[in-house]
Parts: sequence; structure tokens; C-alpha cells
Amino acid sequence: MDTKDLGLIEYTAYLTLQNELLNNRRAGTVNDTLILAEHPSVITFGKLAQGEGFKDKEYFNRERVSFVNTTRGGKITYHGPGQLMIYPIIDLKALKKDITRYIKFLENAVIAGLKSFDIIGETLEGRHGVWVDKKKIAFIGVAVKEWVTYHGVSVNINNDITAFTKIIPCGENDITATSAKEIKGYALNFEAVKKIFQERFIEEFERTYVKHI
Repeated sequence: MDTKDLGLIEYTAYLTLQNELLNNRRAGTVNDTLILAEHPSVITFGKLAQGEGFKDKEYFNRERVSFVNTTRGGKITYHGPGQLMIYPIIDLKALKKDITRYIKFLENAVIAGLKSFDIIGETLEGRHGVWVDKKKIAFIGVAVKEWVTYHGVSVNINNDITAFTKIIPCGENDITATSAKEIKGYALNFEAVKKIFQERFIEEFERTYVKHI
């Protein structure tokens, strides 16, 4: 699996790059690719959101946060500086055409990454994402085109989680967000976090798929 670290990149600029990689992977001209990124503050809407899901829309207008409609599943969420974005562009045709298995791969990889920083994440039955003490730390919103995956998972590391109190994350009123910074009481070294999560995602990819081909 190839890897790309895009650093801080505007969300719309990432979408352009994602579409290019998606089409190239569908054509078989590039390998499966794991992308790491960070975005300036942005609200994104999944296909089910229809521009809805705000508790305090004026907060985002005051903060000059942009709104972007996307092709991913799910509803509304927030991305911002200090949040780790992980975007796997993977051709599942050569592996296993199973979206449930793919979601589980994402969740397991996040849990393994958090464990490296002594944070115990878990999944909750019937819900996607990763949770710590019943607070949500990782959000999943994916899409698949001709069995090639795009979009991915966001993990709250050092980002301000205030924005999550101004929306209904994923359209679920009972979600309280948390972050690694809130849990640990200090900001983590973001470069170290990226390195660890990249390693854990590759390890989990091999465990989930490569060893079962």
C-alpha cells in the first residue's frame, strides 16, 4: 500500500485530489493508497444530511467556517486543525467485496492507533465509529465506487471539539465528542500521531485483507 501525507490542505482541494486518485485506482494505474491529512475548519454534509443538522449555525458563520456537500455516507460532521483525517483509496474487488468488513477494518485500525497512546477505544453495537468512555473520538463516513473506497475516517487528536456541540454529529442527538487532547490533558505530538496511525492502518490492512487473500 502506498502512503501520502498531505499535511494541512483545504477540504475542497483534497476532494479534487481524491477524485483523481479514485479514478486512477479504478483504472488500475495506481496502487491502493492511504492518505493522511488535516483540514482547516469545515462542515461537511454526507448524502443524507441535506444541509441540516445544526444546533447553532450562526456559530459557524461567525467563525467563517465553510460548508461542503460530499458524496460520502452519513450526515453532518466537522473537520478542523488538529484532527487527523485518514482516507484509504482501496480496491476491494481484489480483496473482499464486503463493506461491513471494511468499516470494521477502519474501526480496528483506529483502536490500535489510540492504544499506542494509552487511550482505550471501543466500538458500540449498532453504531459506526470509535468511542472512549461513551464519548465519540473517531467518525466514519465512506463511499465506494465500483468497489474502490474513498472518503474515510476522522480522529479527534488535538482539535477544538467546541464545534461538535454546535451540530448534531452524524444526525444523532446523543453524541458527545471527545479528543485525545481532552483525554490525556495535553496536546499530542501530531507528527508522531500520524506516523503511528499510518503504521497501525497498514498493519490492520494486512491482517484484515492480505493474509486472507
